[in-house]
Amino acid sequence: MRIAHSTTTPWGPERSTRGGVIRFKTLLEGREGRPDNYQLLLADTDPSFKSPRHRHNFDQVRFALTGATNIGPRRNLEAGDLAYFPEGTYYGPQDQEEVGKQSLTMVIQFGGPSGNGYMSMGQHDENARQMRDQGDFEGGIYKRHSPAADGRKNQDAYEAIWEHHSGRPIEYQRPRFMDAIHFREPHFEWLPLAGNPGVAAKDIGSFTEKGVKVSFVQLKPGASHTLPAQPQQQLLFVRSGTGQFGNKAGEWMEHTAVDISPGEAVAMTATTLTEAMVLVFPRV
Repeated sequence: MRIAHSTTTPWGPERSTRGGVIRFKTLLEGREGRPDNYQLLLADTDPSFKSPRHRHNFDQVRFALTGATNIGPRRNLEAGDLAYFPEGTYYGPQDQEEVGKQSLTMVIQFGGPSGNGYMSMGQHDENARQMRDQGDFEGGIYKRHSPAADGRKNQDAYEAIWEHHSGRPIEYQRPRFMDAIHFREPHFEWLPLAGNPGVAAKDIGSFTEKGVKVSFVQLKPGASHTLPAQPQQQLLFVRSGTGQFGNKAGEWMEHTAVDISPGEAVAMTATTLTEAMVLVFPRV
């Protein structure tokens, strides 16, 4: 188990390979080069942020914490909303000016069911730096000074960076879903867990044949619960509350993130009312 706290993690530099400004605070990362690589971060989105309609060759989950985040025309993630962006599925264009305010979102990007893996943020930034001599990043598009070997001058920024990093054309899985899946998490009911006084849960959804799953757990003050082991890796993100993990493993507070290895169970005891999201990774 690895634990990271937002309060002790610094913000990274502003990024602009899309349009406008966005800052990230990386709480947890996986291992580069592995199909189960991932990144759990907080995204501070400025009203200037824009991004063209695009798709990923990885999976993404977003959880809106403060304010609203635009994810498409007249479509916002309001505080408390959750969305699953499956690999290969288009979404956007995004325009935070539709909201007109900054927002804070928890984002998990991870290798999807295809097993293509996930290019780390460090790899992304280093390759973007290398590419600036041959082109410019404008509004989420990489505009080459001279055409590429296949004749393209303009390309989606992430695609161009991924291809520069990988040395081959990007490939997308045929989409399993036709749109991003947007949930109003506060509208789901807390269901008490039998035999666990003061503990309740919400199952939000299970996606694809590879077993991606999102749920929430709630512990009342003084309640204890053991998050059961899974055959896949899990991530836990605390929306609110404080408490202690078992065996003196550490404490949690608002916006604590926890990496849980396959086969690992995690004991928890809350000191204040706690609500946390749990993501189970796909089998890859």
